[in-house]
Parts: sequence; C-alpha cells; structure tokens
Amino acid sequence: MRASEREPFGNMRSRLEIEGLHETGAVKVIFPEARLATGPRQSRVVRYGMLTLRRGVTRSQEWYEWWNQARASRKPLAKRAVTVVLIDECGADVNRWTFDNARPSSYLLSPLNALGNEPLSRRLS
Repeated sequence: MRASEREPFGNMRSRLEIEGLHETGAVKVIFPEARLATGPRQSRVVRYGMLTLRRGVTRSQEWYEWWNQARASRKPLAKRAVTVVLIDECGADVNRWTFDNARPSSYLLSPLNALGNEPLSRRLS
C-alpha cells in the first residue's frame, strides 16, 4: 500500500447533489449523528439526527423556494434525494452518501456584520 493511500481525505473537496435543484453550491455539510437506541422488544435501532446544509447566498432562489414549499404547502411536499460526494485531490469521486426522502425543516440566514468579511450564507436542516 502506498503512503498516499493511507492518508485521510481532506474535508474541503466535495460536491452536493439535490434532486431537482440545479444550483446547490454548498459550502458546508454537517452529517447527521447516528446513535444506537433501544427499540421494540429491547432490539437495537439506529436513530439519525439532522443533515445540515449551508451555502452562500446568491441570486438563485432554489433553496428558499424548496423551503417555502415545505413551509406553505398544505399537501405533502415531494421529498428529494440529497447526495454528498467526497472528491479526492485528482478530482475523482471517492465516496457518496445519499439521504433519501429529504425535506427542509428549518431555514436560517447567517447574521449580517458590518465589520466582517465572510460571505452571507443560508442553512437548511
């Protein structure tokens, strides 16, 4: 095994794919925590936390429109597959995590700061 094969991947090279959205542009993905819990008849089940996605605010309103549909629609929202792709230093896909039936449950804009220089971002959970 070569030394480069033992090196861990960096966390800065990834791609986000959201079914039905063209401009995902995520800048941060926080994976859900998985915990073992006791289920029926003392069996073990895995419970997952929230997947959190953050992207810079642009002129595209796709993320907000998805949130707004979830917030305002009286009928069930069409859930989407969200895929996070890890990319190696050569640009090849090395791992994929797919979260089926995802829908937004919260929406947050980062604070405005007149003294800051970070991009304004929005978060979906």
